Amino acid sequence: MANINENLLVRGARGNVGKQFVYRKHGNSTIIARMPSTNPNAEGSEAQVEKRERFGSAAMYAYGAIRNAELKKEYQKKAPAGNTAYNMALRDYLKAPVVKKVNTSGYNGSPGSTIVVYAKDDFRVVAVKVSIYVTSTSQLLEEGSAILDPIHLAQWIYTATQAHAALEDLTIIATATDLPGNTGALTVSVV
Repeated sequence: MANINENLLVRGARGNVGKQFVYRKHGNSTIIARMPSTNPNAEGSEAQVEKRERFGSAAMYAYGAIRNAELKKEYQKKAPAGNTAYNMALRDYLKAPVVKKVNTSGYNGSPGSTIVVYAKDDFRVVAVKVSIYVTSTSQLLEEGSAILDPIHLAQWIYTATQAHAALEDLTIIATATDLPGNTGALTVSVV
């Protein structure tokens, strides 16, 4: 594979030449690569079919996202040089948010105590849900939405609404959701 940056003869060239090699454009660079070969009769494995369907869904999401002028503008702001709003929307669909940490030091089992969730996404986390369970019985005690901290934009604060006496028997699940609807979760025990 050859990478060509400043050659006037191939600047902007795309496509294949004699089914031998192909010109590709990536950002401001033109790349020459050997023509890929595929077997038209090959059937994909179950995992390949699943990946293709997921990628197709991502492409439909990205197409819809760039049709919305405001959303396209936001994706374009996040795009590094050589990428488009479409590329960023596609990536956002394929990459789920991550809950990095759940801080329970401000939670004492009383109403008004707080749980801080640190969630991150390559584009934007739009919601964080906190669920509190009794570990021994798996009974849901309370559940609700955390609120984005206006200063620390990776922190979401959940304020408890119910009293819980036995803190050592509680499990907290924090679930982050991004713009395309992907979710990522982290489960912690209160100690």
